[in-house]
Amino acid sequence: MLKDQLRLQQPVVYQALENAVKNHRVSGAYLFSGPYGTMKKEAAILLAQSIFCEKQDGLACEECENCRRVREGLYGDLIMLDGKQKAVSKEDVDAIQLKFSQTALEKGNGERVYIIENCENASISAMNAMLKFLEEPGSGVTAILTTDNIMRLLPTIVSRCSLLPFTPRGPLSYKADAAALGCSEEEAFFLARTARTQEDMRQLKESGVYDKALLMFRQLMNLDGMEKDELLVDYEVSYRAQDSDAAEAKKKNIALLGMFLNLVSAFAEDVITGCKEGPAWYVQALENAPHDEIFWGKMIMIVCSQKDRVNRFNDLNLVMYQTFRKMEELEYEFRR
Repeated sequence: MLKDQLRLQQPVVYQALENAVKNHRVSGAYLFSGPYGTMKKEAAILLAQSIFCEKQDGLACEECENCRRVREGLYGDLIMLDGKQKAVSKEDVDAIQLKFSQTALEKGNGERVYIIENCENASISAMNAMLKFLEEPGSGVTAILTTDNIMRLLPTIVSRCSLLPFTPRGPLSYKADAAALGCSEEEAFFLARTARTQEDMRQLKESGVYDKALLMFRQLMNLDGMEKDELLVDYEVSYRAQDSDAAEAKKKNIALLGMFLNLVSAFAEDVITGCKEGPAWYVQALENAPHDEIFWGKMIMIVCSQKDRVNRFNDLNLVMYQTFRKMEELEYEFRR
């Protein structure tokens, strides 16, 4: 159950929500802030369930009809938006405000809830509209916002919410998620370094993205007789998805480049920290790598910059080309 997982992974958040619900002191607005993969969405759903639950004495039972409908996004007085799927617009916020200015649709306590995930992905006009709605929410309205990057929000939005910070999970927790999917020890090692939810791990593994991203990384390391200089050509011919469904191909290619860059970033961090964990070939690659903290620090900066450009709005072939060229330029700079 969600509340059991939340209690284990985020005990402070769990206790805060349980106390609020039990004491009938649920805030009019919450902001769940923390790294991707830290159960913010799950906690938002659990809180919404707790507000609408037919049987709860404390946090939601998660089993009644209302809890089921909230979980499936079918409850009439619940609105859910995800800024990662589509940037939140002023029109989206205005539509919530208009709907909630009317009488509640469901029988019950008249409560209404809206959840905006990744609310940092909103236009300035949308954030201003959000702020106005937070200041004048109307009776019985609860806002639950989640963000992976609180620094991108207006400070006034943060100040209007009850802030609950979510802490990063430890590496052993991610490895346990991968092991639960039946991953090998090597797969668990890399997936735990590059994915932040068990669902992400499952999709990376089942879609073939994991295998391709690891091959790209091994080629970057000049392993298995694969030439790093041919990586761009091989990416175009062999690695990138070319499904007949363009949208599905784009989705896979976003995941592929994202995981490849995560592998490079993890490797750079391991060189800097002197890590000697992982499969034998990976440990050997760490030992063979130049131990120059400035070089690998700059490599991480390149990767972080390019990861921000891996999205559905950019030409991914161009992003890959630019990434490879930036890496080449960095190597040339340090060889001189």
